[in-house]
Amino acid sequence: MKYLNIIMLLVSVNALSQVPMRPLSRNMSTMETIDWGNIKVYYALNALDINTLGTYEDLQCLEIGKYSSKYYSSFVFNSDSLIADWKAKHPHAQSVPRLGELGRYPNKWLCYTYSEFYKDFRKGVLLEYVRMPYGIKNGYWSIEKNTSQNWQIKEDTLLINGYLCQKAMCYFRGRSYVAWFTMDIPIENGPWKFAGLPGLILKVYDDKKLYDFECVKIEKSKISFPIKKYSYMGYRLIDRKQLLQLVKQLNENYFEVAGIKFTSTKPLKKIDYEPLELE
Repeated sequence: MKYLNIIMLLVSVNALSQVPMRPLSRNMSTMETIDWGNIKVYYALNALDINTLGTYEDLQCLEIGKYSSKYYSSFVFNSDSLIADWKAKHPHAQSVPRLGELGRYPNKWLCYTYSEFYKDFRKGVLLEYVRMPYGIKNGYWSIEKNTSQNWQIKEDTLLINGYLCQKAMCYFRGRSYVAWFTMDIPIENGPWKFAGLPGLILKVYDDKKLYDFECVKIEKSKISFPIKKYSYMGYRLIDRKQLLQLVKQLNENYFEVAGIKFTSTKPLKKIDYEPLELE
């Protein structure tokens, strides 16, 4: 059976742990250009050491265009791209290799790693597409008004990646956040769903330090690059709060939700699940 080897590897790694398994690689040929941009911003998610790539939970990228922006996992995209190239060169292979850097949890599905976020500036909406873990047939997507957080700007300053930043604070969907933004790049955007400050957000974290996004690189180009979007064919529209509930179920009872059965009598290991959005 094609790709049996990679499936067996996934099962063997996670068989006794209630951890959603990393999905198989994605078809890269279904992407279409939706906008053009001149700036890419890379953020380390939950880095143990900001100077060591392998300690990141994920490396994420914000592409900013004239009418929209795209936020996604650079690790996942690069891995999918490498595997797509490998498949093209080995069309008759019965298995595929595990390629690409995927941070501290290479075999684990994480909602915020396998999600893509598109902010549509003209329509004022945010689209979230969640690629489901192995065993879940379809992905899901939700749409919400692209409303900015209610920030309180402070006088404190901090130097991040060579840019002078100013402090701001807000409460958003169950968590209190501290953000650092720079007026040197007057773009009202930032990682994940964060936006609405008079400069680009280069660092943001919650008060418990469970989620920490920090800029590690900014690429500016005089020549515009295409911002591309997958077709997301087969993804199901779902309410944001229903999506949060589904992700909770996947993290707390993955094997039952995915319909995966195994014969081991050993008890499953419990995992600590701390969603980014609490409400």
